[in-house]
Amino acid sequence: MINTTSLLAFVATAGVLLIIPGPTILTVVAYGLRVGRKAVWASAAGVALGDLTAVTVCLTGLGAVLAVSPVPYDVIKWGGVAYLLYIAVQTWRESNQVGREAGQSLTAPEISAQIPLSKVFRQTFIVTALNPKGIVFFLAFIPQFVDRSLPYWPQVSIYGLVFVVLGGINALAYAYSGGRLSSLFTRGGSLKWLKRVSAGFLSSAALITAFHNVPNP
Repeated sequence: MINTTSLLAFVATAGVLLIIPGPTILTVVAYGLRVGRKAVWASAAGVALGDLTAVTVCLTGLGAVLAVSPVPYDVIKWGGVAYLLYIAVQTWRESNQVGREAGQSLTAPEISAQIPLSKVFRQTFIVTALNPKGIVFFLAFIPQFVDRSLPYWPQVSIYGLVFVVLGGINALAYAYSGGRLSSLFTRGGSLKWLKRVSAGFLSSAALITAFHNVPNP
């Protein structure tokens, strides 16, 4: 079982932390702007699976290795940075293609239809899973709410799953907001700049990931 008071405190604290935009949320918003409202559920599912992967890594003990070993931490971190920059470049290149075909401006649905939801899901999952900060965060954050008079593993497992659910809901809200904003821009000129803003969000996410150092658990 788990201490109810500790669980409520965990939910409140995690909720506040999740609201603050980080690399994952910037990526989710970028996809909302880039693809529209159809990306909402795919983005949230990708984030949830990525968080679940991070929690699993933490529980298996690999999180402790990342916390004290700079080399594997840096390998994962810079892999994530490179992937975010790759998506940013692709998004910027898409902005240059808007309205070029047949000299006409494409509508938002026509643009978003070119990006499959499986790609949105896959890329948000990879960005979330390749963020070692999340793994080290779980390692440092979750144990603070563990009741030492109760079995350890059931508690951290429940806290981890609760965080995954909260993270998914948070990503859902941000993705929906980005999608709503995207729906306001329906023609070529607006879409071009919207995609460039999306590329800016992705680049910002890469910078945040790049300049984050390993915290002390």
